[in-house]
Amino acid sequence: MTAQEIIDYMESLHNDKQRRILMRFFKTGPGEYGEGDEFLGLKVPQTREVVRAAGQDFPLEEVPELLRNRWHEVRLCGFLILVAQFEKLATKRLENNAEAIHKRDEIVQMYLQYAEQANNWDLVDLSVHKILGHWLLLPSNLGDRSYKIKVLDALAASPCLWKQRMSMVCSWKTSQQGDPFWCLRYAEIHLHHPHDLMHKAVGWMLREMGKRVSMDLLRDFLSQHAQEMPRTMLRYAIEKMPETERKEWMEIPMEKSLSPVSKVSPFAGLSTPQFVDVILHDNQQSDEAVYYLLHHRLNRPMHEIYETYHHHLLDDFEDIIEDFFLYLREGKDGRNRIPYQSLQSIRRKDAFETWMLKTFRNYLSNRTNEEERITGADCTIDGLPDDSTPTSSLTDERILFAASHLIAYALQVFYPRGRFIFLRSLLTMLNKKQALPNEDVAEALGMTAVAYRVTVHRMKCNLSKFLHRLRQGECLRLDDGHQLIAQHIYDDFAHLYPTLLAYYTQTIDTLKCANAIKHLRQKYYEATGLMAHEPDPNDLTQTTIKAFWNKLNRMLIV
Repeated sequence: MTAQEIIDYMESLHNDKQRRILMRFFKTGPGEYGEGDEFLGLKVPQTREVVRAAGQDFPLEEVPELLRNRWHEVRLCGFLILVAQFEKLATKRLENNAEAIHKRDEIVQMYLQYAEQANNWDLVDLSVHKILGHWLLLPSNLGDRSYKIKVLDALAASPCLWKQRMSMVCSWKTSQQGDPFWCLRYAEIHLHHPHDLMHKAVGWMLREMGKRVSMDLLRDFLSQHAQEMPRTMLRYAIEKMPETERKEWMEIPMEKSLSPVSKVSPFAGLSTPQFVDVILHDNQQSDEAVYYLLHHRLNRPMHEIYETYHHHLLDDFEDIIEDFFLYLREGKDGRNRIPYQSLQSIRRKDAFETWMLKTFRNYLSNRTNEEERITGADCTIDGLPDDSTPTSSLTDERILFAASHLIAYALQVFYPRGRFIFLRSLLTMLNKKQALPNEDVAEALGMTAVAYRVTVHRMKCNLSKFLHRLRQGECLRLDDGHQLIAQHIYDDFAHLYPTLLAYYTQTIDTLKCANAIKHLRQKYYEATGLMAHEPDPNDLTQTTIKAFWNKLNRMLIV
């Protein structure tokens, strides 16, 4: 039996009524996920009969003709023939047979070569776990476990939805055999995928992993990610749990992350060269693209790099990633003339992700060297208690010492935009009103909403860590200029607001976008009669030291 004979026979079974039903069912209309797919109108049992008639000895070199065919059912037939031949070579007695290994690898290579021909969910779901999923568990001449991870990572990072689904659904077989690694790895990678078909696939595979391997392992995964999982994904994952437990999981509210899924979803399938083009040439999308790259696409290899340095770092991994995002965008000490200036030197776009990982390694190395110089040797105050309520035993003198050093140290170490946003936050806190809308400030600073939110988030996280060091009794290291700032605040707390306002206006002049900020303040003046953050003489109340300390602590809640 030849490929052409199979095609001729299947075309002879054409059923126009069933064809119309299948075209609606598999969403082949304009803009739908199966757009343009063509059907003969055969049911799956009919296709399986053809596969049985072709036999397990059907010539492998004939299969590509079936896989390239226009008809959906003919392509399905080709994939099912590969499944039948692979399963024949994967029996227990042939697992380690050299000839069987060679033939299995040939089938896997052909499957990967024609993966895009599996252009609907049924073609993927009926074949991938029985070929790629089984291959993950078997000896192979193509490579070891790390090679297999690279193969699936490439599928997961592909712009093709069906390849992405393959990387997830192939874990059905591995979970059946008691190996949860593949399911958990690719569920995490696809956690924020924008497409409903991937939400269902991830939830389905998590459910199977829980059922076949461990429900406790599934619960551990959900306890980490349930707040960020799309509801369809979560609902599929918990289907085999008791009803009361399902209700508890579904009642967990979805958490709004720093970068909403709707912002990053367009980047889920971009190739590496496309990523570079977006970052370098699309000012409106560059921050979202880099954020997606760091938090989703490169998150795992970056975490592996972080693990080699984390014993020498003060920050957790997620905090490091946020700082690295700002480092890439702003440059060391905020010196970039334009966002992502260092990326302009990239010549080989396909090597961009490798360059990014190397840059991250160098960043961690330099950061380790800097943080190793931090010492608690010059402690000059007693440790501050965690209880910082007005009824605490802290004296005004100790509070004022800590607050003045905290402000001065923040002004010393933050990037220019960070200093500006920090002082703006303090003035807003003291004056009880926001002088300029966040959206307008972000635009004037030349930042997208994502970059602005990350900067505010990192400002709070870092200040919290500085405060923790003060509570441990450590004196933050200040240079001469910032030591004078701390002393000025300490000596003249009664005039704290005008003091901070003076630093705020000076900081504006250090920004590359100073003119845009000044223009924004002028617009505010024309609308209100007050320069932005100028105190309203009718509404400015003098704060006490302890009240200021408590407001400062509340502001640092991330």
